[in-house]
Amino acid sequence: MQPLRIAIPIYPGVDLIDVTVPFDVFTRIPGYWKERELDLHLVAATTNAINTGQNVELHATRTFDDYKHSPATLLLVPGAYDTSGATTDPALMTFIRKQAAKAELVTSVCTGAIVLATAGLLDGYRATTHWAAIDSLRANKSVFVVNGYPRWVHDRNRITGGGISSSLDTAIYLVSLLTNEQTAKCVQLLIQYNPHPPYQTGDPAVADPDTYLRVAY
Repeated sequence: MQPLRIAIPIYPGVDLIDVTVPFDVFTRIPGYWKERELDLHLVAATTNAINTGQNVELHATRTFDDYKHSPATLLLVPGAYDTSGATTDPALMTFIRKQAAKAELVTSVCTGAIVLATAGLLDGYRATTHWAAIDSLRANKSVFVVNGYPRWVHDRNRITGGGISSSLDTAIYLVSLLTNEQTAKCVQLLIQYNPHPPYQTGDPAVADPDTYLRVAY
């Protein structure tokens, strides 16, 4: 059986959490599911250092060329405060489009949805993104942006996650799709994901006005 190939493309300015949180969740799969070998990599044009939006360097462990003849099962596009590091890179956008054409699941977290939309990969699909980027995604009239601020939206083989921290929810959900529900539940327990945030300000729908205004403006 072919390996379970998960590709996470990285680019200048990419958000660290958007990359490392799903990556960590996916690494847990082999502990509870062994039907397919896990082939999980960060991907870029080269393996040179790429600086994230948090000024931490990441290195791709595979290059675009490595996927020419063995496409990804799941493509996950992370977001960034400024996604131009992806959308203005022809090689990266070509890679994303080519992989999306063959992948079983085409996914994003946070403003990675903006990258997918720019590539034309969300045309006709329901989707979401970081709450502060909703208007930017909605500007693409071909994308059906859902109301509210869901942690993720699943439409056919497209799964788009909400902002930053929702990468954890989205990744666990993706594990359930790639493997099964029991594996996803085991991973959730292993990483002790049972959130009780100290403040109820994590969603624009419930944040107090002062907090919302300081962040939004």
